[in-house]
Amino acid sequence: MGLFDKKECAICGKKVGLLGARKVEDGTICSDCNKKLSPLFSERKRSTVADIQQQLAYREQNKQNINFFNPTRVYGHGTKIYIDDNQRKFCVSRKSDYRAENADLIDFTQVTNANYRIDEDKTERFMTDSQGNERPYSPPQYDCSYEFEVYIGVNSPYFSEIKFDLTDSFGRPDSRYTDEYRRLEQMANEIVQTFGGGAAMGGAMGAAMGMGAMNGQMQGGYTQMNNGYQQPMQGGYQQQQPMQGGYAQQQPMQGGYAQQQPMQGGYQQQQPMQGGYAQQQPLQGGYQQQPVQGGYQQPTQGGYAQQPVQPQAPAQWTCPNCGSMNTTNFCQNCGTPKQ
Repeated sequence: MGLFDKKECAICGKKVGLLGARKVEDGTICSDCNKKLSPLFSERKRSTVADIQQQLAYREQNKQNINFFNPTRVYGHGTKIYIDDNQRKFCVSRKSDYRAENADLIDFTQVTNANYRIDEDKTERFMTDSQGNERPYSPPQYDCSYEFEVYIGVNSPYFSEIKFDLTDSFGRPDSRYTDEYRRLEQMANEIVQTFGGGAAMGGAMGAAMGMGAMNGQMQGGYTQMNNGYQQPMQGGYQQQQPMQGGYAQQQPMQGGYAQQQPMQGGYQQQQPMQGGYAQQQPLQGGYQQQPVQGGYQQPTQGGYAQQPVQPQAPAQWTCPNCGSMNTTNFCQNCGTPKQ
C-alpha cells in the first residue's frame, strides 16, 4: 500500500486521502466526522474509534437539545457564554451562532469550580529627543491592556475545563480605572457567582496578584464574606457572626482571652475570665456588676458602688488594780471592770 493511498474512515466508511485523514488511537477518521466532535474536545489522538463513536452519539443528542435552549443572559465579546437560568444550563461558543456550532450544553450540576483572572499586558513608552534618540519618560509611562480570562471546571467525559476570554484583542481596556474595566470585572464576578465559584486570581500574574476583584469565600483563616456580612474565621482568630439589629455579635475566644457573648438590649455582656483576672457579669439595670473576692468592690446597687466596712480593732486599756493590758470590758488577769 502506497503512502498516498486513500484510507477508509473508521466511522462513516468514506475514502480519505492523506490531507483529509485524522488519526485516532486505533484508526483513522475523516475530516467531516472530526468536525462533528465537540469544539471543546482536544484528546482525539488518544481516543479510540469506540470513544469517537460514543462522542458523536452524544453530539447528535446535544444538537437536538440545543434547539430548546433559551439564554436569559449573555456575556463576552468574541467568545460568549450563554446562560439559561430557567433550565440551569449554559454553553460557550466562539461563533456568532451557537446552534450552528452545536455548542456543548452543560448543566449547572456539572460545574466543579469557577474563577477568573485578569492578565495585564504592560509595555513601557519611550519618547524621541531632539537628536532623534529614544529615551524613557520620567517617571516611566506604560501602555497597558487587560485580559479577563474565565475558567470553569466541568465534569464531562470529553473535557474537564472551559477557558475563554471575555474581551477580544480589539476591546481590551487600557486602564483599571475605566468604565469598560469595571464592566468586565462585574461580568466575570457574575459568571463566577452563577456557579458558586471561588476567589478571582489577580492579573500580572496578571495585575500584580490581587488587582482583580475578590469574590466568593476564602479559605485558611481569612475573612469570609457572604451577602455583605462577616462570617467566622478559622484557626484561632476572632470569630464574628453577622450583625443583627445593628449590634456586633462576638463569639467566645479560647485560650484565656476575653469572651464576649452577643449583645442584648444594646448592652455588652461579658463572661468571667479565668486565671485570676477581673470577672464581669452581664449588665443589669444599666449598672455594671463586678463580683470581687477577698473584701474588694462588691456589686453596685441603685447605681452606687458599695464598699464593705472593715471592722476596727478594739482599743487597749490598762487595769488600775494589777497593771495588765486588756481589750475586753473586764481585766483578764484580776477581773476588775473597765473604768
